[in-house]
Amino acid sequence: MTIELWTPHPLDENIKINEFVPSTFEARNPNIKLKFTRVPSEWEQKFRTAAAGGTLPDLFAVDGINVPAYTARGLTAEIVGIDAATLDDFYPSARAEMEYQGKVYAAVLETNSQALRVNLDMIEAAGAKVPTTWQELIDYGQMITMDQSGKKASEAGFDPSQLKQAAFETWCCTGEGATWMILSWIWSNGGDVYDENKKVTFADAPAVEAIQFLSDLQKKYYIWPRAGVMQAGPEGTFYGQLVAMSSTGAFDLANLTVNNPPKFKWDIAPLPPKEAGGKFVSGVGGWLISAYKEGKHIPQATEFLKFMMTDEWQLHTSKFGYALTGRKSIAQQRLQEVPQLQIFIDAMLSGKARPRSSEYPTITEAMYTAFDEAIAGDRPAQEAMTEAAKKIEDALAKEAKE
Repeated sequence: MTIELWTPHPLDENIKINEFVPSTFEARNPNIKLKFTRVPSEWEQKFRTAAAGGTLPDLFAVDGINVPAYTARGLTAEIVGIDAATLDDFYPSARAEMEYQGKVYAAVLETNSQALRVNLDMIEAAGAKVPTTWQELIDYGQMITMDQSGKKASEAGFDPSQLKQAAFETWCCTGEGATWMILSWIWSNGGDVYDENKKVTFADAPAVEAIQFLSDLQKKYYIWPRAGVMQAGPEGTFYGQLVAMSSTGAFDLANLTVNNPPKFKWDIAPLPPKEAGGKFVSGVGGWLISAYKEGKHIPQATEFLKFMMTDEWQLHTSKFGYALTGRKSIAQQRLQEVPQLQIFIDAMLSGKARPRSSEYPTITEAMYTAFDEAIAGDRPAQEAMTEAAKKIEDALAKEAKE
């Protein structure tokens, strides 16, 4: 019996799935064979077409944020018979992405928390330090940020349209990447999208203040360059030593430590909380694998998903390209080889999954549109987020009727 797995990821390359699975899972389950199919650039279109036509494979990749929506649509099968100790070993935020309404519908392929990758050479050359608060991010950031004439961001005559180097940027600032990266600043300031009673708080003061702060980093303090101000080149802004601090995810450790180590002194640091002694609440999220609820081989497919939760699979995939696979004990083992992982582990422990709603696609579109308008654009943060809050309220009302 052959079960097929679709993902947009090159699992045949980075975790050698076509070599690893036959020697492990298939060797112990001789009646089950796994066929791996990579669907790269056309992933979204092919997935939607197959879902609409009822032709999804036995197993498919799903971004953790979409597990509730896919489950509500009847696309994912419940995974039963999971070892309780194994399930409890998952970080709570990673486990939250596996579940919907108290049941497990997906197995973590990889998960991520957030931190700063820092160019220590640039920071030290400016006489600055790695920031530990929002105010230090501004102060040290203005010491690092410099225009083409050598003027620093805090000096008279500084030209923010002609930057030579800048202090800060996020890994991504459009679409779902923006939601994942930027929502964490709202959480860290005591805000949220909605509360436990589904009352929308996205336009309340803590949330608006956090987004206004990020907007000010671009338009008032100039330490986060606006689009088009700097020419990154093929290396990108961080590797090209144009930006000193870049928020990123644990996925970046493979490049930093093995695949493409920087040619300068670097480190990983926690993202700064608002106040000294506070805690930055990282976003947590990644890709998972689910079994198709209408598939012909659900018992065999769910058996493979349970194999994905084992020590053997988790440790293997962590070593071959995914820094975090969801389980706490496996991450601790990896610390022996990748000490920079500690910052991401700490962030996992206090991090949060994005809203677990069957209407998340609508909710996230409202959020990332507001973020784009308020941070990268020129719309007032309060105005953009008030409009988004209304859309979120409508989405939650629709969910309540389902």
